[in-house]
Amino acid sequence: MSSLLSGIRSLSPQSPIDTLRPTLNDVRLFVPTPLTDALDDLVHAHTPSDRPTPRRDAPTPDTFAGHTHSYDILNQYIVGSQWRALALASEASILETPATEERTLLKLWTYRVLALCSLGHYANAAREIRRLEVATTSAQVYKNGRSPTIVWPFELRVLRAQVAGLAMDDWPLCADRLSSLLRACRRQLACQTDVELNQQRTVRLLFMLASCAVRMRDAQLAVRVMDHIVTESPNDPRLLSAVARLHLQLGSIRQAELQFMRIEQLVPSDDKLARMNRALYAVASGKYEAARELFNSVAGDAIEDRVCAANNACVCDVYLGHPQRMLDALQKLMVAAPRAAGASEELVFNYCTGLDLQYDGQKLREEKARKMVDVAMWAGDGFNTASFKLQ
Repeated sequence: MSSLLSGIRSLSPQSPIDTLRPTLNDVRLFVPTPLTDALDDLVHAHTPSDRPTPRRDAPTPDTFAGHTHSYDILNQYIVGSQWRALALASEASILETPATEERTLLKLWTYRVLALCSLGHYANAAREIRRLEVATTSAQVYKNGRSPTIVWPFELRVLRAQVAGLAMDDWPLCADRLSSLLRACRRQLACQTDVELNQQRTVRLLFMLASCAVRMRDAQLAVRVMDHIVTESPNDPRLLSAVARLHLQLGSIRQAELQFMRIEQLVPSDDKLARMNRALYAVASGKYEAARELFNSVAGDAIEDRVCAANNACVCDVYLGHPQRMLDALQKLMVAAPRAAGASEELVFNYCTGLDLQYDGQKLREEKARKMVDVAMWAGDGFNTASFKLQ
């Protein structure tokens, strides 16, 4: 049996139920959830007391305790980036769900771990996962005279792999767990089970494994994984584009160019994906003016493309020595799309980089405090306040 299920299978021999052993809904599995909001604290610390600040909701455990919350409600919290509410609602739902409903409980645990990771509480997520592993191993669920195997949902196993890197900086362990998941998906494909679903999961896991290899600074592993992605989806422009961009991240400009040329044969020359790829290649080649023009040619499309293109165009402005032009363009985009752009950590980081280049002293502090207030109006929980570059 693969290491995929190592430590998360129930015991097979029958034995009397030990009430001291944790169940999947045991209150002892939980670590207290920090309910403070770093962005709210930062705004109040850097904004004069006479200046109004946005009111940010602060959920309390009492609001959620004693209730089972539907998946629709939990998903609404995800859409709104209400990660503290999701953590509390999923915990309350777990505690109110009978211990015999293992599938439901494990799905609720997926929400719980996702919330902790989205809040940046990786150490707490790791502790709860370890406790959940023990509880799963110890689960005594008897049906038809036997104790069946309890298998974690795919998304929970993915989170378990990611937490190894995020909480413990153990990216080799993360890679090992992702590899185990990948082998499991390929076994399913070999049996012709849920082919489309497992194909999608396989490609997703390969990209995650490539990113993990980049974290490990293992360029050879990253290239091998990307070769597998190309083999899995040789004619998918979006996947090939993602592979090419990973090559750029590794500094393999020639390999990226080969993939970009391959994509050009699969899409029309005016396709926005092709334009974006040309712009990224121009940046890697040091042709910032040409790259900026190409990025701006994408800016009229969907909001996600506009945010990505504008962010890259602004990076070009920095290299071209025009920080004020970058600030003006970013501010215009943030006002036009406050939730998608104004609360984007990457855009806020670049905006604050422009402020660092353009101002200093009291003026710089005032501009950053003003931006904090703007962001606090739209950002959800877990916003990375390092984006403001206060140190």
